[in-house]
Amino acid sequence: MQLRRPQFLGGVFLITFAVLVFQIVQTRILSVVAWYYFAFFAISVAMLGMTAGAVWIYLRSDRVSPDNLATWLSDTALLTALSMPASVAVQFSLITSLVPTVASLLSVALLMAVMAAPYAFAGITVSLALTRSPFPVGLVYAVDLVGAALGCAAVVGILEVLDGPTAVLAAGLAAAIAALSFAHAATSHERTILSQRSLWRTPLAAVIVLAIAIPLNHGSRFGLRPVMVKDAIETGWLSRTERWNSYSRIVAYRPIVAAPQLWSPSPTTPGTLQVEQAYLNIDGAAGTTMPHFDGTAASIDFLKYDLVNLAYHLPNIERAAVIGVGGGRDVFAAHLFGVKAITGVELNRIFIDLHLRDPFYSSFSNLRAVPGLTLHVDDARSWFAATDRSFDLIQMSMIDTWAATSAGAFTLSENGLYTLEGWRAFTRRLTDRGVFTVSRWYNPGDVNESGRMIALAIGTMIDAGAVDPRRHVFVATGGNIATLVLARAPLTPAQLTALRDATARLGFDVLVDPDREPRSEVLRGLMTATDRGRLDRVAGSAWLDLTVPTDERPFFFNQLRLRNIPAVLPLLMRNEIGYGVFRGNLVASIALVLVVIVAAIAVLCTIVLPLRHAVRNAPPGLIATGTIYFALIGTGFMFAEISLLQYFGVFLGHPIYAMSVCLFSLILSAGLGSLASDRLALNTAPRITAWGVLVSGYLFAAQVVLPGIFAAMSSGGVMVRIAVAVAVLMPAGFLMGFAFPTGMKMVNTISREPAAWFWGINGATGVLASTLAVMIGIAMGINVTMMLAAGCYLLLIPAALALLRRATASQPRDT
Repeated sequence: MQLRRPQFLGGVFLITFAVLVFQIVQTRILSVVAWYYFAFFAISVAMLGMTAGAVWIYLRSDRVSPDNLATWLSDTALLTALSMPASVAVQFSLITSLVPTVASLLSVALLMAVMAAPYAFAGITVSLALTRSPFPVGLVYAVDLVGAALGCAAVVGILEVLDGPTAVLAAGLAAAIAALSFAHAATSHERTILSQRSLWRTPLAAVIVLAIAIPLNHGSRFGLRPVMVKDAIETGWLSRTERWNSYSRIVAYRPIVAAPQLWSPSPTTPGTLQVEQAYLNIDGAAGTTMPHFDGTAASIDFLKYDLVNLAYHLPNIERAAVIGVGGGRDVFAAHLFGVKAITGVELNRIFIDLHLRDPFYSSFSNLRAVPGLTLHVDDARSWFAATDRSFDLIQMSMIDTWAATSAGAFTLSENGLYTLEGWRAFTRRLTDRGVFTVSRWYNPGDVNESGRMIALAIGTMIDAGAVDPRRHVFVATGGNIATLVLARAPLTPAQLTALRDATARLGFDVLVDPDREPRSEVLRGLMTATDRGRLDRVAGSAWLDLTVPTDERPFFFNQLRLRNIPAVLPLLMRNEIGYGVFRGNLVASIALVLVVIVAAIAVLCTIVLPLRHAVRNAPPGLIATGTIYFALIGTGFMFAEISLLQYFGVFLGHPIYAMSVCLFSLILSAGLGSLASDRLALNTAPRITAWGVLVSGYLFAAQVVLPGIFAAMSSGGVMVRIAVAVAVLMPAGFLMGFAFPTGMKMVNTISREPAAWFWGINGATGVLASTLAVMIGIAMGINVTMMLAAGCYLLLIPAALALLRRATASQPRDT
């Protein structure tokens, strides 16, 4: 008697759905408990775990038979379900600080092992379903792809309803239902055996427990929650409110009466000043403060002492826009200085909900009482590109998360706001005498982040056709903050007088003034640049990377060049580098290197060495050619995937959107390409050559035309941008999907013995390439990584032709 097909296919759908939900939710959790450079780590671990599971099945193939297939499927799906929350629970308690030591290497290895466990069990399940079921492989594979693709698409909605840990429980529930479905798919004899098991070994018990745990965990602060957040003991359970979504975890604490939290307080700030304010924590290591506004100017008067509000001292500011509402301080500042029409654009809906809908915080902040205020929940770049409104002042003060700043924002959380294309969109919405004001960190002994901000400002004016870009720029500093005032037209004498007078009156320092020569040699070079070539030469000659960020290399926060790491590593070991962006960049770069080392060891131990027996009796020429072919596939596909994730992270406004949309599109389209390879077989030299040229040409063309597509479509809503992303991604995935089945067909024609080895090589190189792609993108640009992906597929042509010749020679000839 055969397995029951509906139940079997339902199990396949649910297990792949659960795995992709878990994978993407895990990137959000990693962004909370660890530093942001671990987010892409989840992709490597998922590939490693799934490949290791498939390898295990290859090595233990004699244990599975048609008589116990459903039992194996049900048991491994159940282990997947249980290991998901268990894995995250262990991750919550790990310390993820990274230093170049053996202990740190072991810490990363432990994290990788714990993270990989659910994927390994899922890899066993999926491999068995694809290779051992009595149903057509094409049908099973199609259901597998649909489940995975819908899992990617569902994540954003799930995270809008559930917090991160509870979303993991939901993924576990889906896997447990898959286990139950596989059990019901069993033959009557196997169902009898399964029914005799104790309750704790049945999927039904897991389904019930997880279904009960989801609402209990979501409504409690004492359930599955982090123990360690950014290497510190978690205190969120002491907060008043905790909320998650696909953008962040926001923890809102109880209000206190204390000295006002200002980014850069003036020396003239009254020392006895006390205000009522509530601290809002973002992803464990960033924060903003929500002041209490009682409707009077006196309750927010302290904001006039903050350097970030310097531009409000300019005359004739009637319409202002605030990028990043956060706790509301910038909106209150605009109101305090008499702005009549205020627009707030906030990416994260949680902040707007706190101000407008939360029973406590809405009345505490009282943001609704600000007259002339309009709020929008949207990505700032997209909103400003779409609007036809113009403003006298656009303010973007310290918009980042400290976690992203310290990590070089490898996941592109805020980088889209700090590129030439982004600032072009903002400055185009200024009135003729309007200004764009930005505040960033400043180191009095160096010009690192503030220097890059100034380079970006000069680059923006050069891009706009300014004759003398320096006439548009004024920068003041106070403590460790620098505030830039960038004018669309050259600053007038009246504007300069207002800025100088306010700076002197409040006790701040002038760093850049159009009529004065900066003290810093680097700043002098930047300010005197009148064309992009000279600006790039000056910015590129600095020890830190001060070059103008663009959408092709949007890593504004990453200023440490990879080639300089050996020179500064001894300083870190001697603890001679203080905390800040520079130290964070160094630690994040070290993390990438450690991840590559750990991944290489894991690949060697779990894939390469266990599969070495598969190549003992195979023709040597086949092993060499096949290894090159499948290594190119693994590297090329992952380079393309990471590049597209980074490109669309900027375009879609957030990496979770990018990951969901990219994985959905690439998984579905690559699967369709794989299925299409049966009908459109690449079985002749002309076809292989044409396909290789087509796929490499498409990837090469993508990195050339994407900036233009983004510029043309950036004003569209999020659904329009998602549709554009899918339209670009689907052809790429479809074309790349031909490579693996084509190679396996040729290999199997020659010898079936080494097939598992080639499958493992494909997975192994994919694991390593995911992290290497991030490193290359940071060092040389996303477009370089994409071109390398195109090069891999171009090199597949000679490798595939060599395999084709061997396959043709091995076939029996007619006599």
